[in-house]
Formats: sequence, C-alpha cells, structure tokens
Amino acid sequence: MAGVWWFGLVSVGMLAAVLKTQRGRAFFRLMHRKVFAYFLSRMVKKYNERMSSFKEKLFEDMKTQKSAVARNLRVLEIGVGAGANFKFYPPGTHIIAVDPNQEFDKYLKKNAEDFGDIVLQQFVIAPGENMAAVPDESVDAVVCTLVMCNVSDQVKVISEVKRVLKPRGKLYYLEHVRAPPNTWLYSLQNWLDHVWYYLTDGCTLRSEVWKHLDAAGFAQVNYEKFDVKKLKLPLLRPHLMGTATKHYDIK
Repeated sequence: MAGVWWFGLVSVGMLAAVLKTQRGRAFFRLMHRKVFAYFLSRMVKKYNERMSSFKEKLFEDMKTQKSAVARNLRVLEIGVGAGANFKFYPPGTHIIAVDPNQEFDKYLKKNAEDFGDIVLQQFVIAPGENMAAVPDESVDAVVCTLVMCNVSDQVKVISEVKRVLKPRGKLYYLEHVRAPPNTWLYSLQNWLDHVWYYLTDGCTLRSEVWKHLDAAGFAQVNYEKFDVKKLKLPLLRPHLMGTATKHYDIK
C-alpha cells in the first residue's frame, strides 16, 4: 500500500512539473480534449444516478412555464457536454446546446436521439462568456450544471445569460462549489486546485458563484447549499442549486 501512495505522489509531482512550462500545458490540453469528452460522456451517467433526485427537484419548476405546457419551451444549456440533462426536460423542449469542446458533438447527437421528446435545435461551439450566435431575449430558460466551476469569467457568463433570457426567463443551476471556510475540505481544495484545473479541463474546486449571482441584478435569486453524501469524492460534495429570474417590465 505504501508503494501505491509513493507512486501517486511521484506522479502528481511529475505532472505539476510538466504543467509549469507553456509547452507542457499546451500539449496536455491538446490531448486532453478528446479524452475528456470520451470519459465525461460516461462519467455523467454515474453522476446522474446519484444526483437524479436533485435534478428532478430543480427542473420541476421548468415544467410549469407556459411555453413548456405549450410544448415549445426554448432552453439554452451552457456547457452541455454529452446532453446528460436532456432526460429531465419537458416534452417538446427545443434546445440550443452551447459548449466550447467540439468533441462532444457525436455524444450530444446520440443523447438527443435517445430522448425523442426533445429537439436539438442548434449546437453552438462557444464558451459561455461569448454566446454571440444566440440573439438577445430569445430563450425561456438557461441551464448550467457543473459549468460555472469550469469557465474563465463567471461574471461574463452570467451577463450573457441575462442577455439571452426573455423577460421573466429563468436560469437553472446546479454546481459543485467551495467548502465553508475554516474546514479541512476548504484547505484541501485550495491545496489541490492547481493540479485539479488541468486534470479536469479547467475546473476549479474554489467556485463561489453564489456571490456573483447575488450581485447580478436578477429580479429574484433562490438557492440552497448542501453536501452530496452519495458522491465518493469529498472534494466535490459541496453543492449549490437554485434559480435566478430575469427582470421584466410591468405595464
């Protein structure tokens, strides 16, 4: 057992050394995109099994929207990946899928076929910080699950979300976040964050996205923080889930 631990520590040390050089980081990213898309398309199935009750609770509200009842709800999902959330959307939902990793394309199309009650309207290869291909006030809802930890600028993403949402439109989010201060998990997240960033295609363990949501100027922001005990990796157990509603003019 001691040998295994030493091997792990040496491996992490070697990886950290490689990531300190610009050439090493570029090579790692190049190889990682394809591998990340492949493994994530499989990993999300396990995650969905453990998070199914939370996602059902989160998206229950979506079913009450007028557009959902009329079977023409327009949803934009940021960081859509392989389309793991498709199974939770109301029948007739039209989806604009946004993701910067084009390697998800084939997995995304397969999931769209598996859930025939939804329509994959468009796949936009872009980061959440710049969704210029999506018109202003054009969608009823925006979805972000396990995305805000992976973007370069959370404030810009939230600004784009507000731009594309129709008045009264809602942002639905479910994110792993930073542990409470002065806890052992908080310290561990800080210590591992640099290596974690490259192992997970840019993910941070120290997201505090609720601060930006509170300050973004939504008409209403609701969320709850909780630990997901079912997740085996303690680093990812702290979660945030909720909605944010865009302002509307009262006439």
